[in-house]
Amino acid sequence: MEDNWENPYEENGVTLGPEEALIRETEKTKALKVEKLQLKDTIKKLKIKNNTLATTKQSLENQLNSLTDYSESRISFKPSNSYDTLQSDQKSQIRWSFYILIFNLISLATLLFFLLNQ
Repeated sequence: MEDNWENPYEENGVTLGPEEALIRETEKTKALKVEKLQLKDTIKKLKIKNNTLATTKQSLENQLNSLTDYSESRISFKPSNSYDTLQSDQKSQIRWSFYILIFNLISLATLLFFLLNQ
């Protein structure tokens, strides 16, 4: 695009006539219309590219979420706030094992008592 329409004077300093000024104005209008169409085309292409990128981003986020969920289910991660629960579970397991040991010892003593009395 030539910018010769911005200067209303010819090179030798003579003012252009109405026909030449009209020709320059029409050239200016045509150039502006072409530039407007080019900008519209660029905007359209950028919108399509933006939509494509948004779709790709969404699919990648979905893949990341599914992989994260899968890995967490495989690890069976327990949150750190369950530490107190783990301690109480260990205490109850020790208590139950102690009760079972006492029961087995009493059962053994009873069995020996009846066997020795025969």
